Amino acid sequence: MTTQRTSRALAREAAGLCLTAFGVLGVLAALGALHWAAGLSAAMGGILATGLLIAPKPDASRAAHILRRTSCGIGYSGLTGCAFALCVPVGWIGVALAVTAAGVWLTTDRESEGA
Repeated sequence: MTTQRTSRALAREAAGLCLTAFGVLGVLAALGALHWAAGLSAAMGGILATGLLIAPKPDASRAAHILRRTSCGIGYSGLTGCAFALCVPVGWIGVALAVTAAGVWLTTDRESEGA
């Protein structure tokens, strides 16, 4: 009985992953049919969301932290570039938000965290 449940659970999970992948592909294709930048913006938003949701533990490997930073950087840069293609003022808002985030990061007191 246990083996049958496990294979059934694996089959259900595989089917769910396939349906999710095809659903995302359908959304990206539909947005791409409307405008190439809309589809690319959705893809970049997904990459950015993935980077934000990846939360490696502090003792995780350095590669995990680099992967998170890289995916966030690629997602945000791509999203800002697509925003410029769709509407220039929205692109400048994306640049201003990145500058603001850098300023906030620089003003945080990192020295007191270790103490």
